[in-house]
Amino acid sequence: MKALMQILKWALITMLAFTSFNLFVSPEYKVERSVEINVPTYIVYEQVTDLRQWENWAIWWKKDTAMITNYSGAERGLGAKMIWISDVVGDGDLEIIECSSQGMKTKLAWGNGSWHFEETENGTNVSWSMNGKMPFLMSFMTMFIEDMVAPDFEKGLAGLKEVCESLLARSSEVTELDEIIN
Repeated sequence: MKALMQILKWALITMLAFTSFNLFVSPEYKVERSVEINVPTYIVYEQVTDLRQWENWAIWWKKDTAMITNYSGAERGLGAKMIWISDVVGDGDLEIIECSSQGMKTKLAWGNGSWHFEETENGTNVSWSMNGKMPFLMSFMTMFIEDMVAPDFEKGLAGLKEVCESLLARSSEVTELDEIIN
C-alpha cells in the first residue's frame, strides 16, 4: 500500500509540474525562412502554387521516396489541395486558401502557412512561414518547433531556388539556340 501511495504521489507531482510549466509557455509559434532566387517572380509562383511541383524541391519527398500523395481541388492556386501519407515524415494535408502574385496562404492540420514573393533587383525574395497555436497540454512543443521545422524550410527553399534557377537557365539556352538558328 505504501508503494502505491508513493507512485500516486509522484504521478500527481509530475502532472502538476507539467501543467504548471505549460502555464508559462506561449502556445503560439511562428517559423519563417527566406531566400533570394535569381528568377522573375512568375517562375517561383508557378512552382509554389502548383502542389504537384513540390516533390521536385520540398525535402519531404526526398526523406520518404515511398510517400503517397493525392491531389484534389483546383489544379493550382486557390483551392488546390494535397494529402500525404508517410511513415517517415508523418501524414498530413495542405490546402491553398488565398493566392495572388505576391504570395499565398495555406491551411494545414497543425497550423497555417504563408508564402510571400517580393520582386528584387536580382530576382525574387521568397519567404516561407508557418504559424499556429498549440493546445494547452502541448504548449511545451513550441519550444522545439523552430528546431523541428526550420531545417526543412531551409532545405526546401534551397531546392526551390535550384529548380527555379535551372528552369531559367534552360529557357535561356533555348532562346540562345533560337537566335543561332535564325
